Amino acid sequence: MADIALRGNKLTRIGFSRAGPVGNLPWVRGTSRPGVKKAPRGPQHKEAIKQEQGYKKLIGATRKTGNIKSKGKIIGSRIAKAGSLKAMGIPRHIRTKSDFRLKNQLKKIQKMPDKKFKHQNPETKTVKSRHGNVHEVRKTTPVKGSKGKKTYKSDWIKGHRAHQRMGLIKD
Repeated sequence: MADIALRGNKLTRIGFSRAGPVGNLPWVRGTSRPGVKKAPRGPQHKEAIKQEQGYKKLIGATRKTGNIKSKGKIIGSRIAKAGSLKAMGIPRHIRTKSDFRLKNQLKKIQKMPDKKFKHQNPETKTVKSRHGNVHEVRKTTPVKGSKGKKTYKSDWIKGHRAHQRMGLIKD
């Protein structure tokens, strides 16, 4: 049973995830309501159940990660979702100044009108240089703005990560 916590002026249950069943697995038939998957059916249902149990071991169990306090008293506990990095005990990446700079730049790009990115074509063509070397270059034909914007953002991220690897970004 999940814990009860005080949220605003009412007691509510916590610790339940709203997510549906684990996707793209052979034994998942669908959902009867959010978060509840239907039982496996058919001649292979015994194998499906064994597979599912093995998958649960693979992703690990839910884990208590902290207490919820109200007016100094512990009224519940925080539970990390099974399979999450937190539940597996893997520490979170500590964000640096440049990570936030990248995030803000991507937000700025997202707010720009799509029209500006018509010439950011993601498609490539192979070109032969005058010395006989073959390499790929971007096509210069115009594309839909939203597609160009995605390309521009991915290029920005690639450049940022490359500068980090080269040591040009120092935090």
